[in-house]
Amino acid sequence: MRIIRFAVLLLCLLTTNAYAVVAGGMVAVDRQWPSSEVGFLDVEFAITIAQEPGRDGFTFWADQFWFKGGDGAYIGLQQRDGRNKALNFSIWKATGWVPQKGANCAFFDHENSGVQCWIDYDWKARTQYRIHVVAEEPGHWTAYITDTDNGSRRKVATIQVPSTWGGIYDTSSFLEDYAQGGDERGSCAEVPATSAVFHQPQAENGTVLPTSSNARIYGVCATIARASCTLEQECIASANVYGNLGDPKSLQHEASGQCLEARAGGVAGLEGCTASSAQLFERDDDFRMSMQAQSQCLQVGEDGSVQSGDCVESSMQRWIPVADTNALYHVGSGLCLAPIKDASVRLQACNDKRSQRWRMIP
Repeated sequence: MRIIRFAVLLLCLLTTNAYAVVAGGMVAVDRQWPSSEVGFLDVEFAITIAQEPGRDGFTFWADQFWFKGGDGAYIGLQQRDGRNKALNFSIWKATGWVPQKGANCAFFDHENSGVQCWIDYDWKARTQYRIHVVAEEPGHWTAYITDTDNGSRRKVATIQVPSTWGGIYDTSSFLEDYAQGGDERGSCAEVPATSAVFHQPQAENGTVLPTSSNARIYGVCATIARASCTLEQECIASANVYGNLGDPKSLQHEASGQCLEARAGGVAGLEGCTASSAQLFERDDDFRMSMQAQSQCLQVGEDGSVQSGDCVESSMQRWIPVADTNALYHVGSGLCLAPIKDASVRLQACNDKRSQRWRMIP
């Protein structure tokens, strides 16, 4: 018997699975809302995916919410692989749905039971999408998505719930890699790099806002995740996107070969690369570009100029590196860093062109 057990153990040790990790959830954003006796009858979420994970995606960026006297739900954008993108809307313990053109609805019995509706939706990186969930009549919750770049609004689906349920009283957001089975990752390091901004949600037609927002990392791949919320309650969620604290580098503009220089209290511009203290930046895990020698951070001023200033928790000091285009996405504006005439720099609509490409060099 001992010999048989040893043989089985040896076989297990020698047999390795090429796909070993189900990363699952990595970032959660918890929102605190003012109390409401009956709950909110509409909530609008907003998200910008700064960097999409590419063909090996299987990524879900979602907002989760709960009903008074009822159960939970979630809605969000998915990258299912390199070709297929979608929006997924699910409510647990839902009783049915109203057919909607283009929507695929069905009952589900995994993760408890309920109704799931999804649509093909070719979302774009660095575009903000607003997702509106509203009770258009008792027990009928309808979802809409708006592309803020072109203003197009699409009805997703209507899911039916028991008429005794109240409104929405609590929400959170999450970043998840849901690759499973033959698509599992060999390790957490193989989870495709991605980053997104969960913007501040609002309820009751914009009249109610959350009182605070807190981001956290969790799960088996928490070590590769980064999460941070700003004073404006814009929350960044990323996987395999790191800073360079302790290793200051220069930010070089690829097209010109010049480096960004930001003197204390001054406007930033392009100069020849010298690795001086005014050209050395460290990106922290809150996605600030800090100049340790000056104890300041790169920010965008009220006049739109790029400058240095005392490091604070504002969205105006948050910059997300976009690995697939080498762009530097500014969280507070939704724009990208680019040079203009006379060697100064400003923010422009992100266009993936060479003029917006930057790289960190020693």
